[in-house]
Amino acid sequence: MTHRPEGSPYRVPVRDLVRRPGAQHQVSETFPTPVVLGTDVIGVPEGKDIELNVSLDSLSEGIWVSGTVHALAVGECGRCLDEVRLDVDASVQGLFTTSPMAKDEDDEEPEDVFEFDGETLDLEDVVRDAVVTSLPFTPLCRPDCPGLCDQCGARLEDDPDHTHEVIDPRWSALQSLTEEKES
Repeated sequence: MTHRPEGSPYRVPVRDLVRRPGAQHQVSETFPTPVVLGTDVIGVPEGKDIELNVSLDSLSEGIWVSGTVHALAVGECGRCLDEVRLDVDASVQGLFTTSPMAKDEDDEEPEDVFEFDGETLDLEDVVRDAVVTSLPFTPLCRPDCPGLCDQCGARLEDDPDHTHEVIDPRWSALQSLTEEKES
């Protein structure tokens, strides 16, 4: 287990790797997430365990980080609103440099390039990017989930033959006449 600097569990000391191309260090840690990783619909809740297994490789440009992150995301089904639990196994990668990288011709910073102070890497942004991009936009409890009735909210799983009598709105004035007659 690596000795962590104070603060974020994502911070990894790398003083022994800086300016030593070819040097390598493995990090395998399990720790509770300090903040939610995800969206309002699905994410890894704060305090739930996240497993981080990465290789830190010293290069002349900085430190290349690559590996995997594993966690359990919790959310709600986009159709029936039941709880969804999803194993997240995402690839983590990024280059950490001590000097800012040049912007490209569109005046944008390069992807997967992060700055660091020369002493510690803060892997939180790299992990967040990996986890969030691996989560589904609309999570489902199962692919064939029938969802809820769009008119009354009834669970279609519980009543597969659920229907409503739909009256063409052009005839709605006549419907009020039949209701008056029945009263």
